[in-house]
Amino acid sequence: MDYVATFFALFFTDAFNTYNLRAVNNNEALKSSSWAVAVYLMAGVAIINYTSNHWMLIPACAGAFCGTWVGMKIRRR
Repeated sequence: MDYVATFFALFFTDAFNTYNLRAVNNNEALKSSSWAVAVYLMAGVAIINYTSNHWMLIPACAGAFCGTWVGMKIRRR
């Protein structure tokens, strides 16, 4: 279960980060700040998980890749 949580924590971190970067690019301070909080929270969950078990880096990397890919695909629409 921790592996799944780590995967999705990084998945959402990177997906939310694409929205954060778009808000920064559009000079939307409040929206960017809100996305930054979500990114920081999700990243914190992942960091806590993989510092206690280094094998969690595998689902963390997979989640980061998939999250960025999905975030970019959704962003294009």
